[in-house]
Amino acid sequence: MDIVFNLLLIAHFVAFAVGITTTIGMPIVMGLMPRLAPEGKAVLASLVPVFSRNARLAFGALVLTGLAMMAVRYGGAGGMTGWFWLKMGLVAVVFLALLAGLLLKPGQISPRVMGWITRLSMLGIVVSAVFAFN
Repeated sequence: MDIVFNLLLIAHFVAFAVGITTTIGMPIVMGLMPRLAPEGKAVLASLVPVFSRNARLAFGALVLTGLAMMAVRYGGAGGMTGWFWLKMGLVAVVFLALLAGLLLKPGQISPRVMGWITRLSMLGIVVSAVFAFN
């Protein structure tokens, strides 16, 4: 089982890397767009769907690998500490941010605000995961 868990953990970390890249990169791209010439805006605008797709795929992979790791190592979420549940709450915040990005029109939420919400949530996820699992 340790090999299965370790493979799931590797996949989880890779998905997290993709997700955090989007979390950091998307607000930077969106913040640069107003200052660029139309040609530059077109180039950066072409990155937005790529970032969005990667974020959704990474989130899905994180949820699936996380659930699988919980089943393999712990037999489920029963008996987990408050740190684990804080982590899950922050995962819900990231999910809501992804959902808002899909449902709201561009510009309805400031990219800077969305960037800080997701960045701080991701930081909280890392901190709470360290305390939950070590």
